[in-house]
Amino acid sequence: MLARILSTTAVSALTLAIAACSPSAPTTAAAEPATQVAATPATEAQPVSMAAAAPAATADMSGMDHSANAMAPAEAARPGVAPAPAPVVAPIEDKQPVNAAAVTGHTLPIDKIKNFKLADQNGKLYELYKMTDAKAIVLTMHTKGCPIGQQLQPDFKDMQAKYEAKGVKFLMLNSNLYDTPKAIAEEVKSFGSTIPVLKDTDQSVGEPLGVERATETLVIQPGTWKILYQGPINDRVTYGRARARAEHEYAGEVLDAMLTGKSVTPSYIAPEGCILVFDNRKS
Repeated sequence: MLARILSTTAVSALTLAIAACSPSAPTTAAAEPATQVAATPATEAQPVSMAAAAPAATADMSGMDHSANAMAPAEAARPGVAPAPAPVVAPIEDKQPVNAAAVTGHTLPIDKIKNFKLADQNGKLYELYKMTDAKAIVLTMHTKGCPIGQQLQPDFKDMQAKYEAKGVKFLMLNSNLYDTPKAIAEEVKSFGSTIPVLKDTDQSVGEPLGVERATETLVIQPGTWKILYQGPINDRVTYGRARARAEHEYAGEVLDAMLTGKSVTPSYIAPEGCILVFDNRKS
């Protein structure tokens, strides 16, 4: 009986094998890929993704950057994996030496600032043209709640600590109609700042300056009242990027030149920060 069963099984297997090899035998869709892969030479195989090929092509990866940003292209190549967000890369020109006195070909909106008399957040009055004893005056636009302005608070403190003892006067100017002196005072206190914030209640001081954004800074020469620099104090914080340390201290370079008696060519750098809105300014 056992011999008959084995014989019958062998015959059945032989019959199926002959049928599968016959040109007229039906072939299922599932069998086609397996047959195709077996018959295709290795040189005709489908291209392998770079994500899979990279490890085999590189013998020693010990010196490579294995950070999340460095691995993002490989991850993006894998099926079903969403591409990683593109890293924010600093412009090439950021790595070049910069002289703030001649950094751009832009001209200043105005070359001289007019006198003003304004009260700060605590009610103390300041008159610009009476500050003739200052070696230089740094006037920075302020807006309550500006993220870039808040991140730059340590930078302003450092600059004040470095230059105030050398005779540089530091002021901020708030021309935002919605910021009250009380609200400004609360924010200034929360950040431990000692720079007075002058309240430009009718925008008559800020609007003619041609300023556009919070943290935009003017370096003013007392006596002549010329604006020698207008723009960001440095390049540490911009939209989408914050360095541990600035590469270029734009305002500081101008102050160093002024304090050592060097000639300064007035310059302007487009700032980044919260947009300032002036009701009477023509677009």
